[in-house]
Amino acid sequence: MWNPRVITTDAVQNFLEKGGKLDYRPIHTPKGWNWELWAVQPNGAASPVISSKTGEARVFKSSDALVSFHMRIFPDAEGVWVPAPKSGQDEDTE
Repeated sequence: MWNPRVITTDAVQNFLEKGGKLDYRPIHTPKGWNWELWAVQPNGAASPVISSKTGEARVFKSSDALVSFHMRIFPDAEGVWVPAPKSGQDEDTE
C-alpha cells in the first residue's frame, strides 16, 4: 500500500522507482509564468515536490530550467512537454 508523505527533490528518483510520476504545472508570479513540480502517486493523488535546499515547493523560473531538470532525471528522454497556462488564465490570475 502506498504511504503518502512529502516528496523532496532528493527523493524524486526513489519516488519514480516506486511507480510515481512527475507533473509540471504552470503558475503565475509577479515576474511572469513559472512551473511548479508536482509528485503524482500511483493512486492519482498529487502534491508539490519540496526543494531539499529551501524547504519550499520546487519551482522552475524558466522552461530551460525545467528541461534541464527533466533531462537529469530522465537522461534517455527525447524530450519533455512543457505545459502552457490553461485557456482563460491571464497575467492577472494566480
